[in-house]
Formats: sequence, structure tokens, C-alpha cells
Amino acid sequence: MLTDEERQKFAAIADVLIPSAEGMPSASEAAVPEKWLDEALRHRPDLTAGLRAALTAAGDLPPAEAVDVLNSEHIPAFEALGTLAAGAYFLNPEVKQLIGYPGQVPTVPRDDTDTYFDLLENVLERGQVYRDVPTAGPDA
Repeated sequence: MLTDEERQKFAAIADVLIPSAEGMPSASEAAVPEKWLDEALRHRPDLTAGLRAALTAAGDLPPAEAVDVLNSEHIPAFEALGTLAAGAYFLNPEVKQLIGYPGQVPTVPRDDTDTYFDLLENVLERGQVYRDVPTAGPDA
């Protein structure tokens, strides 16, 4: 997990990347640093090292300057930070509601068994389709 200092630094940088605008909350207003970042890291633990590298590279720079430096000199770390900031932001249910995104929903009706059986019937009518595995002969 992040230290309080790392979390504060992340919050300041995330607010530069995701400011409050046009009725949308900033990253901090959407509880990204306190709550949703941890959830995002649970989904993408592979980005933890990149996030820490970004926070280290940001040092004591002002947040806007840190974004510029990360984006130009520490691109992989910046990509990890940006991916986590955006991903954590859109995990917030209030943000999803504000943009009208219901989350992932099934595109095929679950009760449409007739269509499902029609698909299966086509496969059965086609029969087995396969190709023999080629073997290396003496000419190969």
C-alpha cells in the first residue's frame, strides 16, 4: 500500500490530470486517492512499481511541473500513473452516473435460448471440421 506522503503526492498529480470541470469532480473530489486507487491497484497490481517510480521521479516538484517532467522523461512511469488515475476515477459510481455509463452490461439477452439453439444447430449441421497436422517428411 501507499504511504500517506505517496498518496498526497498522487492526489496532487491526479488533480492536474483530472481537474474539476464542466460538472465533473476532480480526482480528489471523486475519492480517487483515498478509495478508488486501492481498488484500481487490486485490479492492476502490475502497475504498482510504475506508480511508485512516477511518485519518486516527481520528487518535490509542483504537481503541474511533475506531470510535464514525467510525461517527457519518465514515460513508462507516467503511463502507469495515468492509467491508474483514470481507471480509479471511472471506478467511482458517481462518476459513472455523471457520464451516463452503466458499466459493463451483457449484449446478448440471457433468455434468448432460441437464438442460442439456432447457433448450435448450424454448428451441428456443419459437422466436424478439422485439418490433419502436417508431418515433416523426408523432403521437408
